[in-house]
Amino acid sequence: MKEDYKLLTDAQLTDKLDQRDHDAFEEIYRRYWPVLYNFARKMLQDNEQAKDIVQDAFTKLYAQIGILNFQEVKIAPYLYTLIRNAVITLANRNKLKINYIASFRKYLNAGEFVTDNQVLENDMQRQIDREIASLPPKMREIFELSRKANLSRKEIAESTQLSEETVKKQIYNALKILRSKLKAYFF
Repeated sequence: MKEDYKLLTDAQLTDKLDQRDHDAFEEIYRRYWPVLYNFARKMLQDNEQAKDIVQDAFTKLYAQIGILNFQEVKIAPYLYTLIRNAVITLANRNKLKINYIASFRKYLNAGEFVTDNQVLENDMQRQIDREIASLPPKMREIFELSRKANLSRKEIAESTQLSEETVKKQIYNALKILRSKLKAYFF
């Protein structure tokens, strides 16, 4: 009849572990995985990282079979220490990552870093401004009141003493001219 490993003490299990008894390792895994997972999860507040750390701890334990003297090392404190050290290492790594991100944001906010998109956007804006400046004076005035000052056609008509229909037509014509001249930037 096969021995019931659930009834064995930790000391008995580690004796069997020293003899490379795979069933003893499985029982230690079943016995300690849930409590170690909860321990790691409480410290990390992250289920997936907690699972990874606990799995790594058992992998390290398995690698130590035949190397570590389990007569001198108690299994529970050993596993808890592995988890605690892994959490500390992860926290230090995350702290470095957070410091790096903060430093990088500071660098970006200082304006020392210009991306290709920003260069293209600035170039495009200069070209748009040039094309708007080349519009006929009255058309340019109406277009700028519409797009830059965000005035309605009615407000533009009142301020320029033109009909709303004329304002509408001028805006339409300005957009038509700009589209044809700026086609290369958008297509």
